[in-house]
Amino acid sequence: MLGIDQSAAAARHRPPPWVAATAALALLAACSQQPPAVSDARPVRVMTLASAAVTSAAELPGEIRPRLESQIGFQVGGRIVERRVEVGHSVKAGDVLATLDGRDYRLAAAAAGEALVAARTDRDQQRADYKRFEDLRAQGFISTAELERRKSALDAAEARYNQAAAQAEVNGNQAGYAVLKAPNAGVVTAVDAEAGQVVAAGQSIMRLAPALDKEVAVAIPESRLAELRRAPAVRVTLWAGGPELRGHIREIAPVADAATRTFAARIALAQVPPEVAFGMSATVKFDAPARGSALRLPLQALLREGGATYVWKLNPSALTVQRVPVRVLALDGNELAIADGGVHAGDTLVTAGVHLLQDGQEVRPLATAAATAATVAGRP
Repeated sequence: MLGIDQSAAAARHRPPPWVAATAALALLAACSQQPPAVSDARPVRVMTLASAAVTSAAELPGEIRPRLESQIGFQVGGRIVERRVEVGHSVKAGDVLATLDGRDYRLAAAAAGEALVAARTDRDQQRADYKRFEDLRAQGFISTAELERRKSALDAAEARYNQAAAQAEVNGNQAGYAVLKAPNAGVVTAVDAEAGQVVAAGQSIMRLAPALDKEVAVAIPESRLAELRRAPAVRVTLWAGGPELRGHIREIAPVADAATRTFAARIALAQVPPEVAFGMSATVKFDAPARGSALRLPLQALLREGGATYVWKLNPSALTVQRVPVRVLALDGNELAIADGGVHAGDTLVTAGVHLLQDGQEVRPLATAAATAATVAGRP
């Protein structure tokens, strides 16, 4: 009886069949709902082209250098025993810069001096003998041939004396060359040898530059050589501060550097303040007249493939991109100027992700992408 009562109670609490059927239909309807489709178009950043004036102005890094820099060395070889100056020292003409161990040269000079004394004594003796033989010949005691032999001996003694005098002067000069002196006033810009080092004659010991003869050394890229060569004026700004300096291009190397492929140039300055020192860094600004107008765009909008230059042009109606070749006219900082070709002022170009696009690919400008993302994020 107890089991029969429990079964009846369970039957009274069971929901009607139509309730289970309604729940199953609701579940199937929920599973059949799909999220809204999201476009596969790639979001891109774009810009509208505008025309602007193109100039040949450029900014290049430079360094203050001496116009003339002499390599100073001993005229004789030997071991350096003393170097009296360091890089940056100012010297006057005649100041001692370094000395060699000159003992051998002094001994050679002393030997040459003694040889000169001996040659002088022999010459004086030959002169006195010839004078006596001239008197004997006048009295008829000797022949003319004997007098001529005495004259030849005197001439040889004169030649030996002259030779000894020249050799003594050479040895004396070499002893003096063991002391290196400044040929002119200037600043020591480099030291190439140290005390204790054995150097050869003519080997560079240090470099000396006139203190007031300063200019700026720059390296001009080969792509800007022709236009910057015609720049009428040059402005120089020192990184250390100070007034802007004026100058002009003094010379440009006829051959490019083998490593950097740039052309070394020197900028002569009109007036240089005394506080400007060799080795200071500077920014050189080349001024040039405008070369007309062109289209300007950022560097990241450019695509280089197969030796050619391209940009991606946006079709505003179809929102697709097309690769268009262009010709670069000039580079100005992070922007460049291109010539009119497949693009014109007012066209819209892609400025980011240019290496990830293909011709005819559908894109979505960032503003459109942001609006779509906001709509998707806000759906229930």
